Amino acid sequence: MEFIEFLKVNWVNLGLILVGFSAVWIYKAQEKGKLRDAACIIILQINEIQKRVQEIQSYITNQGLNLTAFYESLPLIDVNHWNNYKHLFIRKIDNKSYDTINKFYQYVISIQEQQELIRSLQKNDFFVRQNAILNSEVSFIVETLKEVNSSCVSSNQLQNNSSFDIDTFWNIYQNKRNKFKSIINGNSLTSYTPEQISLTLQALLKQYVLLEIVGSEGYRKLCKIAKVINK
Repeated sequence: MEFIEFLKVNWVNLGLILVGFSAVWIYKAQEKGKLRDAACIIILQINEIQKRVQEIQSYITNQGLNLTAFYESLPLIDVNHWNNYKHLFIRKIDNKSYDTINKFYQYVISIQEQQELIRSLQKNDFFVRQNAILNSEVSFIVETLKEVNSSCVSSNQLQNNSSFDIDTFWNIYQNKRNKFKSIINGNSLTSYTPEQISLTLQALLKQYVLLEIVGSEGYRKLCKIAKVINK
């Protein structure tokens, strides 16, 4: 009876306490959910980066860099999810694990910078080659016009367009252009990629491999937080 009387007198206060506990529980559940989702996103990104870095490694051979493969390759990372969510894990993982994941993303960003530099050099090479072709073709047009014009009977006839042989023009011009295209397609222009890019890239990849991110304690802790099985 005393307990019932107590509830009658204090039911408002007890209700407020229950509401308070419920609010705290909901808040903690939401924060835990955010932490788990962030860990899942980071793990998925690390796994995807691992695959793309393996592809990058295959573009480096004893003959040098496969520039075409680099040009066609996808960026290693679009959004740095670790940078966006790492503040959530400051108190959840130890300093060594935190630093390991930091280093992993630093290496990835640095590798991508070299990847983008190679792509930029390739684009510039295409631009230079296209300009060379354009300038040469303009020169061929002018030269061919002079050759055809010199075969005309008189300047008056030329002005009246009575003796200008357009078929002869196209035959001569196409012959010059085809020879030039054959030379260009025969790698007559040297593509240059600074050796330092290759050296820097290989050094970064070596550091990346030595880090062994998937086998690290930081990665395992992220898997534990995300409730993902680390295979």
